[in-house]
Amino acid sequence: MIMLASADGLTGAALSAAEALRPALDERLARLDRLDALDRCLDWLPVVMPEPRALEHLSHELLRAVAPALQGPRHRELQLRSSAVQIGIAWSHLRTGAWDTGHPAGLTERLGVQQADWLRNEMASVMHLCWREPLDEQLHDTEEAAALIRLLRLYVLLNLDTSLGRSAQPMLNACARALGLWAEVEQRLPQLPTRPGRSTGHPVGLYAVHGDTNQDEASGAAQPQDPDTAHQALLQDSRQARQQATRQVAGHTDIIAAVQPASTPSSPGSFPAVPRSLAGEVALTAAREASVAASKSALAAHEAVLAERFTPAALEALRPHSRWQVIREPIPEMRDKDDRLTLASYEGLRVPLPLVLLPEVAELQARITQLHGEFPWATRAIEVAAGEMLARRRLGAVSFAWAPILLVGPPGTGKTRLARRLAEVMGLVFLPLGVGGSSDSRLLTGTSRGWASGEPSPIVRALRDRRLAQILVLLDEVDKCSTHGSTRTVNAAPMQAALLGLLEPESSRNWIDGYLQVPCDLSKLLFVATANRLGTIEAALLSRLQPVLVPTPERQHYPVIVQQVVRDVASDWGLPVEVMPALDVSGLARAAGSVRELVRLVRREIVREVSVSGAPH
Repeated sequence: MIMLASADGLTGAALSAAEALRPALDERLARLDRLDALDRCLDWLPVVMPEPRALEHLSHELLRAVAPALQGPRHRELQLRSSAVQIGIAWSHLRTGAWDTGHPAGLTERLGVQQADWLRNEMASVMHLCWREPLDEQLHDTEEAAALIRLLRLYVLLNLDTSLGRSAQPMLNACARALGLWAEVEQRLPQLPTRPGRSTGHPVGLYAVHGDTNQDEASGAAQPQDPDTAHQALLQDSRQARQQATRQVAGHTDIIAAVQPASTPSSPGSFPAVPRSLAGEVALTAAREASVAASKSALAAHEAVLAERFTPAALEALRPHSRWQVIREPIPEMRDKDDRLTLASYEGLRVPLPLVLLPEVAELQARITQLHGEFPWATRAIEVAAGEMLARRRLGAVSFAWAPILLVGPPGTGKTRLARRLAEVMGLVFLPLGVGGSSDSRLLTGTSRGWASGEPSPIVRALRDRRLAQILVLLDEVDKCSTHGSTRTVNAAPMQAALLGLLEPESSRNWIDGYLQVPCDLSKLLFVATANRLGTIEAALLSRLQPVLVPTPERQHYPVIVQQVVRDVASDWGLPVEVMPALDVSGLARAAGSVRELVRLVRREIVREVSVSGAPH
């Protein structure tokens, strides 16, 4: 490293690295200028020293040499960047918003599970210093503040991204701690100095929080900026980034239900916690604001689609029929902090939410034809569901609605599969509920708050998670649900009794969720039920359903079923259907004695074909 810094006659990448390294080591220069030079030097080192072990050693020594004088958020960010580059992670992947979406595993998909886990652990060690040192000693200027904000943003999103399959509690503790510190940084921004002569692109502005550290070099000479403007630009971008991160936290339902403030450390060297009141209130406010913001964003996107399809005059008349408010009253509060956070995440249901738009008539007919091609033996069932949709659309309606349908037929006739494909083809969210064998209604009504296992119903959770007022709910095997409450759950109503209220339009407008304890308007839900026979279904429940027979497929339908099973297997395995092996469809159709036996044979044959011929990748 010393030789590189003092050498003469260098060319190419070595010259660029040396030119950056010399000022990085020059203690006479200003601290921020040395950090800028260190940043540029680290950019060139992989080119000068491509061998991974030598690069790791050189980077480590360089960062260690400047650490006593330059230690702070920017230096820690460079440490993380250097470590990431050494294992092949492009730093630009961590600074872009491409993976930063509502999808909870975006970065894991980009990097792979092993690298994402490594990065999360490396990030934890870097952030240890941020928790340990007083904030006043870390924030020398706005550039240090921007670097700390970038680290906190990445830390929150990495914890959410790699929390799948892990305990949710530690992840939420980490996020609450980071959001609390982030808010403190924003409070101190107006008092921090800004380096003279910097442009709005860097260090303040959009690229300070989200973007490329080389933006100012790429865009030309920096223009002097008023300090007040610089502070406002950085503060605005910081708030936008924090809102985005808090929406991630609130939308990550596996975690938000378990969030708690961080506890006080019990041993030296452990992470100091944000005060309980601050961490708790930050998480609570984040959950409430993010839930409402996500619902408003979903409605805005829905309105944009409407504006493209209809004239302004028609839009005014149709708008009230394309949205719906699920909860109109305030949700009663609770004392327990975990329950308060869960309830806060449902505030978005108090905002009008989109109803699913019906396609144009020609497109709707094409989708119905597709269903007929996939289920040629279930023509009558498809016509019952499709007839009402077509009639509504031809009369000018814009949203889905149909009277609850009951698909009746022997086991193995594809009733559940038909309901799922109906949802997929029509672009509806599909929620299967196995009510068969259930003796009480908590699957539909949720569990009361007083119980340790208290939680809202799956239906209301799905509306919250998908930001919709309308989904397709499958009530599977309604003929097998009990008409009497369980002796172990005497406080719960029988399942069929609960179904009566859910399927009756008037009572579904004021459906009481046992956990939220507030009326929920579920009248826009779409229901499909299945049953093997009608004899065990109460007359009152049967009167609320349209029974339609789904007969047993005949042998000439088996090739179509084989294609469906192959598509299902590809979906289960997370693969495109094009990579699945070709099968002897006619042979399988002849060998199977029933539909269920055919399904087993197809799955077994897929495994055998891949084992014999090998995979293409």
